Amino acid sequence: MLAPLSWLKDYVDTTLAPYELGERLTEVGLGTEKIIKTDDDTIFEFEITPNRPDLLSILGIAREIAAVEGKKIKLPKLPNFPNPKKTLRFEIKTDKTINPRFTGIIIDGINVKDSPKWLQERLIKINQRPINNIVDITNYVMFELGNPIHAFDYDKIKDHVMIVEKAKGTELFKSVDGISYHLPKDAVIIKDNERIIDLCGIKGGFNSGTFEDTKTIFIRVPVEDPILIRKASQALNLRSEASSIFERGVNAGGTIDTLKRCVDLVLETAGGEIASNLYDLKISDFSPWNVNLNIERLNKILGIEIPKNKVIDILDSLNLSPVITKGFIECTIPTYRNDLKTEEDLIEEVARIYGYNNFPKTIPTGEIPIILVPYFKDYKIEEKAKNILIAAGFSEIYTYSLMSESDLENAHIKPERVLRVDNPVSREFEYLRPTLKINLLKAFSQNKPNFKEINLFELGKVYLGKNLDETQEVYFLSGISNVKNFYEVKGIIERLFLYLGIKEDPTKYIEGIDDGVFFEINFSEILKKVNLEKIFIPLPKYPPVLEDLAIVASDDVKTGDLINEIKNQSSLIHIVSLLDQYEETRTFHIVYQHRERNLTTDDVSKIREKILKTLGEKFKARLKQPSTA
Repeated sequence: MLAPLSWLKDYVDTTLAPYELGERLTEVGLGTEKIIKTDDDTIFEFEITPNRPDLLSILGIAREIAAVEGKKIKLPKLPNFPNPKKTLRFEIKTDKTINPRFTGIIIDGINVKDSPKWLQERLIKINQRPINNIVDITNYVMFELGNPIHAFDYDKIKDHVMIVEKAKGTELFKSVDGISYHLPKDAVIIKDNERIIDLCGIKGGFNSGTFEDTKTIFIRVPVEDPILIRKASQALNLRSEASSIFERGVNAGGTIDTLKRCVDLVLETAGGEIASNLYDLKISDFSPWNVNLNIERLNKILGIEIPKNKVIDILDSLNLSPVITKGFIECTIPTYRNDLKTEEDLIEEVARIYGYNNFPKTIPTGEIPIILVPYFKDYKIEEKAKNILIAAGFSEIYTYSLMSESDLENAHIKPERVLRVDNPVSREFEYLRPTLKINLLKAFSQNKPNFKEINLFELGKVYLGKNLDETQEVYFLSGISNVKNFYEVKGIIERLFLYLGIKEDPTKYIEGIDDGVFFEINFSEILKKVNLEKIFIPLPKYPPVLEDLAIVASDDVKTGDLINEIKNQSSLIHIVSLLDQYEETRTFHIVYQHRERNLTTDDVSKIREKILKTLGEKFKARLKQPSTA
C-alpha cells in the first residue's frame, strides 16, 4: 500500500519526521517497507496484514498515525445527496446472500474528460494510471476511504435492469481493459437483460464502461462476499485493488459515506445532476457493535498495570468511544474495524498503541524442567540418520500411510494380514502400510522417466499386525537406489551404525531388486540398541608400524570375520582394513602401534606369526607366497 505524506496530511497533522513516523508505525503493527523521497513529496510503502483491510486506504493509515501521535483525525467533507430533479427508470434484482449490500445512485448530464491536475498527480504517486475523470474519481475515493466503487454507463445497461447472481461457469466476459475471460462457476456477476456487464469485486465490463460519450452513470458501492471473490480471483489468476479489499472484508457500514464522497467529486469535476433516489439494498443494518473490556483482565494478560486513564485515552484515539460502566469499559466498534470482535482484540489494541517497547524487560522466573514429559520425543537421532543419507546422495521423500489392496497384492502381501481402515475415503487408501517398500518402489517408477540417477529414502511409520489387538506402530528407515551398488549401501549403513554405537551386520537389511538396491531397517528396534557414548583417546606420541598381508582364503570366508580375527590377536593392532582383493587373495592393511614406546621388528614379527597361525587354524587361510621367476 502506497501512501503519499502530502495526502496523509489532509487528514492528520503529523509532526514526526518521515523516518521516525515509519519506525513508530512499524512498532504498532503497520510495517513500513520503504520510504521514497521524491522532488515534492515522501511516499510510504506499507505492508498490510490480512486482518486489517481498513489500512488499505489513506484515511485508515491516517487514523493509525492519529492514534500513535495522539492527534485528531480530519474527515473529508461528505455533503448530503442533492434532491433529484428527475428520476430515471432503474431496476435492481440482487441476491443478498452473495451481495449483502448494494448501494448506488444515478447521475445524469455528466461530461467525461481528463481529470484535474491535482487528482492525476495523486493517482500517479500511488502508481495508478489516470484514465478519465469518472474512473479516476472512483479509484481516488476507493484509495481514500477503502470502499471499492464502480461507475456504469447507464445508457449501455439493456432495459436499465441490473441482476446480481452467480455465474454458471464458462461464460465469456470482456473486462473494461479489453481482455476476455471464461468465468469460473459461482463467480459473482451483474447482468442486464442480455449480457454480463460486471465481474463483481474484481473487474468492470467493457460493454458498460464509462468513456468519452458517456452522459449518464450509475455509481455502485457494494459489499461483496469475501469467499466468493477470493475463489473467483484465484480461479482466474486475476487480482485487483478492489478484490484485495473485498477478500479481507470491506467496511459494510461505509458504503453511503463513500458514495457521498464520490458523488460530490463527480458533480464538482464532471457536472451533471442527481437523477434517482438513493438505492441501498442490504441484508442487515451493518451497525457498530459493542465489546466490553475488563481493566483487571487487561493488566493480568499484559503482565503490567496500565493506568485506567491511559487505557481510556488509547481507546478514544482509536475512535472506539470508550464508556466506563459497572467496572467495564464499553467500546463501540466502528464498522471499518472488522478485526475487533472480542475482549482479547481490545487488549491487543491497547498493548500495541501503548508500545511493546514500553513493557519492562524481565527474565523468566522458575526452574528449567529437567524431567522429560511422557510424550517427549528426541528427534536428534532421526535428523542425524537423515543427514547421513543425504550426505551420501539420497533424497528424502514422504509418502502416504495408506495404500490400496492392489498395492499389497502386487507386493505379494496378503491383505487379510494387514490393518484395514473401516471407512476409507477411497479404495486407493484402504490399508495401513506394513512396509515402506511399496511406496518407495512407486516413487522410484514415477521418477524413472525424468531422472537417470535415483536415490530415495524415507523414515516413517509402518503398522504391523492383522488386527487392533496385535497392532504395532513402529518406525522404518528404507531406501532405494539405482546408482549405488551393494557394497556402497552397506558402507552407508555401517556409517549410520557407527554413529549410533551399534554392532550389527548391515547386510541383513539389504536386498537386490531388478532396478538396483533396496534396504529397510526397523528403526524403532535400532533405537533400543543405541549407544551414543563416545570414548576420546589422545593421539599417540610414538609412530605406527605399517604392514600389508596378502591372505589366501576360500570365498566362503567373510572379510569381516578375517578382520575381526586379526584385530583380536593383539591390543597393539590399531587398524585393520581391506586394501585389495583378487580371486581368493585378500590384502589387508595393518597398523601396529604402542602408546608408550616404539615397536621393534621382533614385536611385529611375533604378532604376525600369531595372526597367521590363528587364521590357518580357524579359516584354513595362509599367507600368499611371492611368485618365483
